[in-house]
Amino acid sequence: MSKGINKSTEKGADKRKRIGITAAGVGIVLAAGVLIYIKAAAPPGEAWISYNNQRVLDSIEKQLHGMKMEEIRKKEPYILEKSIREIQDEAAKGTISYEEMTAICLYRIQTLDQKEKGYNSVISVNPHAIEDARERDRERKDNPKAGRGMYGIPVMLKDNMNASDMATTVGTAAFSDYYPSEDAELVKTLKENGAVILGKNNLSEFSGYVSSVMPAGYSGNKGQTINPFGPLKLSASGSSSGSAVAVTCNLAPVSVGTETDGSVIAPAAMNSVVGFKPSRGSISSEGIFPLIKKIDTPGILAKCVEDAGTAYNGAANTPVSPDYRDDALKGKTIGLIRYEYNDKEKLDELKKTLQDMGVHVVEPELNENGIIVFHHIALSFKKDFEDYAQAYHFPIQTLEELIVFNRNNPQRNIKYGQDLLEEAVTIENADMDRINGSIRNADDALSAVFDRDRLDGLVFLNSSGTTAPAAAGYPELTVPFGTGTGNAPQGATFVAEYGEDQTLLEMGYSFECFAAGRVDPLDH
Repeated sequence: MSKGINKSTEKGADKRKRIGITAAGVGIVLAAGVLIYIKAAAPPGEAWISYNNQRVLDSIEKQLHGMKMEEIRKKEPYILEKSIREIQDEAAKGTISYEEMTAICLYRIQTLDQKEKGYNSVISVNPHAIEDARERDRERKDNPKAGRGMYGIPVMLKDNMNASDMATTVGTAAFSDYYPSEDAELVKTLKENGAVILGKNNLSEFSGYVSSVMPAGYSGNKGQTINPFGPLKLSASGSSSGSAVAVTCNLAPVSVGTETDGSVIAPAAMNSVVGFKPSRGSISSEGIFPLIKKIDTPGILAKCVEDAGTAYNGAANTPVSPDYRDDALKGKTIGLIRYEYNDKEKLDELKKTLQDMGVHVVEPELNENGIIVFHHIALSFKKDFEDYAQAYHFPIQTLEELIVFNRNNPQRNIKYGQDLLEEAVTIENADMDRINGSIRNADDALSAVFDRDRLDGLVFLNSSGTTAPAAAGYPELTVPFGTGTGNAPQGATFVAEYGEDQTLLEMGYSFECFAAGRVDPLDH
């Protein structure tokens, strides 16, 4: 069963309903659904905008100073498009050190991401990244965790989670110089498991809840994140935009993002990477700036399912031990959810792929009536914002103060306006009854479809069906599934029941082995 959830996300509108509801309902929701789809395919308002690049470049240059990068770069083939397991194997053989792999990541950020018309997926780098990696190399002989899991592996963080070595800006210029006194809980856990925190990723400012017309992946602090598959033609999606772009461009092996509704799944699908949003509560949200506190869930972006599981174990409260087999889906019953605005040919291809794997595919009805996320953000955002700002001593303590700050330099701070913040500030008391009602509706709907059709899982294209599992706290896993119209990357997103994260990873791995849908945007 689920742990409280509600759907609120950065996708921009309440979700589209499943085929089969009333004609009037279909017309209304489809309009919203088509709008969302079009925005993802042809992002309105995106431009080559990047801020604070020199600050990032100076930190990288300082850390790489004196290193023989020409020689180190020859070792790129040992980490680019490699799994964490493969990288650890090379480190164990002495082929590459953790310091060298961290240097390669920083160099790629410097030359691919922060250059003029770069991808702008990185908002800051850890000033001690190379030093931390050297320490992992020194500890190899004595640390029992060395050589496995996340030990020594560079990982990036979405810039809404606290890390004591870097500013936590949430994408806003107002917090550009805010340095938290301690790490978020998941960051502490990653460090305890030996991970090297490489830096912070750009994001949709306040996880997309600033302006109804702000492009996904834009922040007033860093500018526009660019989708490498179609710069200014395809959206990077959001709100964990920078996390997905950094991983797909091999700037880091993995990144940790967050999801309210679709904020891990959507950018993963749009950037041909794996996105894993685990069961709510399995990774701590303490020390992460909230959108809807009761719903927000940290998640993993990686190039393969196995890496997503490895990074999850490096950050989670309770690790899992998946049995990764290519035939794990064989004999399973999976419910395929269709939406009117989906690419029908791609849906049919997904169905045939599963059937070719020996999966029993059914097409159930999922009742999504009364499941709302995006339009419920305003109901608790002011309270969640101010509670967090006060608890972590942010320089701005109230939503009213933030709105005033933004108005002082609107061209930079609120280039696309701030109508969503202005809506939220009018709500004095959080309306948790409506949020909780949406959570119950989602849990009831999913429980019913899993029980009635005796499903092992659900599947849909990209982020089209994320609202119900997001609200119910069910785990979701998107796996790259080639490309579709306009060469836009596609993802097959699987859903399992609450707490079945291990089973979900096993099913996703099986699909990944068969579909082989990952596309490297820089593979010229």
